[in-house]
Amino acid sequence: MAQLTAEAVRKLAREVFDYELSERDASFAANTAGAMLTLSRQFGALGLSGIGPAFGYLNLIAEATHLNAKKGRAGS
Repeated sequence: MAQLTAEAVRKLAREVFDYELSERDASFAANTAGAMLTLSRQFGALGLSGIGPAFGYLNLIAEATHLNAKKGRAGS
């Protein structure tokens, strides 16, 4: 399986969220995400049906809308 790199995390944070991450923080995020993705293979055995994700699609859309609104105000 391909490994998530710190540079990929930095690029994603910059392009999607307009965040600048240090190399150290990006490395930490990449390692954490890699571990989570590896462990996610076990989710099926946990009996989680009926439990919604804390950071689901609707929350992501709301955050994107919020961030885009802030960008629009900054340009005014």
